[in-house]
Amino acid sequence: MTREATPPDIGPRLGALRAQRGLSQGTLARLSGIAPSALSRIENGRVQPTFATIWRLLHALRADWTEILDPRQATGATRGRCPLTEHGHCLLDLIRTEAEVARAPGLEFYTARQTKLLHDLALWCKHGPPDRVRALEVLLQELLHGVREER
Repeated sequence: MTREATPPDIGPRLGALRAQRGLSQGTLARLSGIAPSALSRIENGRVQPTFATIWRLLHALRADWTEILDPRQATGATRGRCPLTEHGHCLLDLIRTEAEVARAPGLEFYTARQTKLLHDLALWCKHGPPDRVRALEVLLQELLHGVREER
């Protein structure tokens, strides 16, 4: 007689990982784009999350699969330091929806789209040819100079 493998307790493991990272359910829900009530049901084991949902949560937690599939692999430490804004705030704490950003003009908030753009730009700068990276740097300085003059 073979015994079926039971699915791992993904929800409670995600909840433990979230707590290790020092995030509230509301913050993780916002960072992952998942409703807080859905996240609560997942963490309490009442709902099995889809692959896409798990992926979004892991991305928001800056974690990988091994940290929930094999709890012995979890270190409790985040991957790298939080990227800081020019005002010294953790960029990940400032991610809001497009609507939240629009309702708070003048406050330091970033959309998930802006954050992804920054990530992609940083990756390109890291691996791009030095002459093109320098050209981009000059272009950005010119663009930012124009923005500062408009203020």
